[in-house]
Parts: sequence; C-alpha cells; structure tokens
Amino acid sequence: MTAERLARPAARNELSEFVRYCREQASPEELGISPGPRRRTKGLRREEVATLAGVGITWYTWFEQGRDIKVSDDFLNRLVRGLRLDRAEQEHLYALAGRVARRSQAQVSELPAGLLTMINALSDPAYILDKRWDVLAFNKAASEQFPMFGEQNPNILRIVFFSDAYRKSVRDWQSTARLMFLKARHDYLTGGSDPILRGLLDEIVDAFPLAKKWWSDPEIVRIGDSRKELHSANFGWRTFHLSVLVYEDRPDIRIIVYSTG
Repeated sequence: MTAERLARPAARNELSEFVRYCREQASPEELGISPGPRRRTKGLRREEVATLAGVGITWYTWFEQGRDIKVSDDFLNRLVRGLRLDRAEQEHLYALAGRVARRSQAQVSELPAGLLTMINALSDPAYILDKRWDVLAFNKAASEQFPMFGEQNPNILRIVFFSDAYRKSVRDWQSTARLMFLKARHDYLTGGSDPILRGLLDEIVDAFPLAKKWWSDPEIVRIGDSRKELHSANFGWRTFHLSVLVYEDRPDIRIIVYSTG
C-alpha cells in the first residue's frame, strides 16, 4: 500500500470537489443507510462516507477540504467501493489523485441481461451508451462498423473527435461532430452538470477551436433519432437511420440501433 501527498493545491481542490460531488449524488437507500425523517443533507453525510471508507471523520473532513494530507491507494479503493463509483468515476478519481486507475470489469455484467440478448440478436449495428457516452456493450455488426470499439474503454465522443479511422468513415465529419457536441452539451447542462462529461467536453474544446464556438451555439440539440452516412470495409457507403431507445428501469443508459431499412 502506498500513500502520497497531493502536492499541488489545484489538484487537491479538484479532487475534493469531485469527491464532494460523488457524496452528494450517492443514494443512502442504495447503500443500505436509512435516510431518517430529518435528513437535510443531499446524498450522504461526511461521517457516513468516512464509515464506508474505514477512516475517521476528522481525517475524511480534512481530505474533502483539500488539506495537504497523505492519500493511500487502499483508501481510494475503499472510497470507490463505498460510494459505488462506476468505471468513469473511478478513472477520474485516480487521475485527480495522480494514480493509475484500477479498471473494473463489472460494468457489462451489471447491464440488464435482456438488453444484451436483444442487441446481440440484431443483424444491424447496435450498442449501449451511458450518460457519459461510454460504450458499455455492442454487437458483432457494431464491431464491424466501428472497429475502434475493440479498443479499451471506448467512448463515442472520443471516437468521433479523436479517431482518424472514424473521421474517414463518416460523410461530412464536421457536421456530424458539431451535432454530437451539441447533444453532449445538452446532456451535461440538463443531466446534473457531471464533472467527468464536462472534463471531456473541455478536452474537445481545447483540441478543436471550432468546438469553442459550438459551446456558445444557441441551437439546442438533444440526443434522438437521426440519419448518418457511414463507410465500412465490408459494405462501402451506407445510409443509416439511428434509433435511440431508453430502458425504463435504467434511465442512465441508452440503446442505439443503426438500421438501413
């Protein structure tokens, strides 16, 4: 077990703000904690997180305040488990703490089995996204249309903006990228201002000057059905109708189906 100080004040502040955000988003009921009739705190109390992480309330308070204290990998692991952080949140937590994230393979196994069966039965490309645009699962047809899905932890926004292979496979990349950015911006602004999604949008803005203009674009675009022309090695150019489906029991995920009919 290693323990390191978070030397830079900015890093400590970003980490404490992110952990506070995760604490406020956590559900006491899902973690087996009775909310009680007089709970006024949004999410979990500091002492509840300290208990889940196996540390004292004073130490945890210092940590969340961004004080210059040593943070061990063991503590970060307990924090991940205690707050039930998903893969993207784990990666963000470790990055802010200056560590290499320990990836979990549990994400796909947590998806409804019926959804996985459904997309795998389709002959058209289909995949499942979360609200951060991470690709959680995909079928064979999608892997053939999007070979970059085989890379570690694929994310649609990263693929659209940073994959040369994708840029060459889509007709009118700039128009496609703009609409994708506006949809992701809408998700961020209406979905609780998720700091991980904002970090990705900021990364895109830094890399693409046009995206800076898109951020202030008055047009409102939300994720929904659309049309797209894509090229693949097996079929050449094809026009797809994209259908976006929502699973009632899991509003945090979306199913995207590309049909040619």
